[in-house]
Amino acid sequence: MPTSSRTLRIVIVDDSSDIQQRMQRLLSEVPGLEVVGSARDRASAIRTIDDQRPDVVLLDVDLDHGDRGIDVLRHVARDHAATRVVVLSNFSWRAMRDAFLAAGAAAYFDKSMEFNQARDWIAARRSSTA
Repeated sequence: MPTSSRTLRIVIVDDSSDIQQRMQRLLSEVPGLEVVGSARDRASAIRTIDDQRPDVVLLDVDLDHGDRGIDVLRHVARDHAATRVVVLSNFSWRAMRDAFLAAGAAAYFDKSMEFNQARDWIAARRSSTA
């Protein structure tokens, strides 16, 4: 299949329905990107990722029920090595960013000002996968 017709499958993991909807709208503007699932906590995120086997997981740092996004990231890194994780968080501290990148995140963006950059980063991956 030619790279240009490849659909990139995405799961959004965030405890905010508003953020999920906003990212889904942004991603839907890009041809070839498809949101195939969403989750608000660790258990549903892992279940959705295992079921859908997305190309990209868009992940928040803090999830519902006090769950931590880094636990989802570790699951993906261990069980879905080909899946890229993009972190989108309100926490822009360098130590937080470094911890997620060290644990296997492919990119880390600040929710307060980098929504479009996160979308553009994901869109660019579409052309680099085949």
